[in-house]
Parts: sequence; structure tokens; C-alpha cells
Amino acid sequence: MASRALTVPMVAARRAAWDAVFVALSAAHGVVLAVSASVPVIAIGMWWNANTIAHNFIHRPFFRARWANRAFSMYLSAVLGLPQTFWRDRHLQHHAGREGRVRIRRWTVIESTLVLTLWAIAAWSAPRWFVTVYIPGYAIGLCLCWLQGHYEHEGGTTSHYGWLYNTLFFNDGYHVEHHRHPSVHWTELRS
Repeated sequence: MASRALTVPMVAARRAAWDAVFVALSAAHGVVLAVSASVPVIAIGMWWNANTIAHNFIHRPFFRARWANRAFSMYLSAVLGLPQTFWRDRHLQHHAGREGRVRIRRWTVIESTLVLTLWAIAAWSAPRWFVTVYIPGYAIGLCLCWLQGHYEHEGGTTSHYGWLYNTLFFNDGYHVEHHRHPSVHWTELRS
């Protein structure tokens, strides 16, 4: 009997290399948090990851296998401290022009439980660090996310075509174009 190798689900076929970059960058984010979690690292990491990796993952999950997308969503929930199912539902309502309630689903509860469990462990094992480093970094990260969202929608949806910004944020500046075609891969966004 021939042995079959266990295959790891490949990232989405059309843009596999770019989606693999996001997976690698999110892994690097987790390592940096584990090695040197400081207020700026937590704040900037949360802001950047939420607005690049998590945002792109919401619109075009990276893996072919559903379980792999669920696992990656759990990982992002843990690293960002924000349940990705909640973030996805809220963001997709934004695209549909229906700001408001987010329904509570089973995966929202599972990811929320993971985040709350990690917070409880951190608060119990390193209370001073949790209160003086994690909470301020998390709050600043949320504020940075809010500010970016605010300026992307001030006076209507706006785009920013600067080379540096679009390089660092993987074409997030093409915001009007993204709203017109939210399922288009970020590499195809252009004015």
C-alpha cells in the first residue's frame, strides 16, 4: 500500500505567493509579540496587521481548506486580541452600507473565548505587564485603526495613492477602488 503524504492546504491559487507573504508576516508578528511585547510593538502591530493581513483575509481567505481558514482566523484573533469573526461581520456590514448590529455566531463565541482566556492568563501571570503594557498598547492600536478608518471615509470614501503608504499597507490606499470591488485581490487594485 502506497503511503500518502499529509498535504497542507495551499494558499489561494491565483495569488498564492502574496497570500503566503501575509501568512509569514502574521507569524512574524506573533514571534515579535512573544519576544518583545512593548506598548509600541502591540499598538503598531495590531494597527498594521488589522488593516493589512486581517483586512485582506476577511475579503479573500488565504486557504482552500475551510479548517485552515478557521485555524488562521483563530490565530489572528489571538495575536490581535480581536475575534476575527466579529471583525469580519462588522466589516462586511460596512461594505454593504449597513452599520449596526453584528450577529453572535458560534465562531464569534469560540474566538471571543480564546481572546478572553489569553487575556485572563496574561492578567493572572503578569498583572503589572498586562495593565501597564498590553492594555495601553491594545487601546492605542484600536485608536490607530479607528483613525485610519476615519480618514479613509472622511467626507465619503477616499483613496491615497502614495507609493510608500501603498507599499507598506499592501495597496490599502486604493480605498475607493476597494469599495467598488471588495472581492478583488489587493494586487489588482489600481485607480
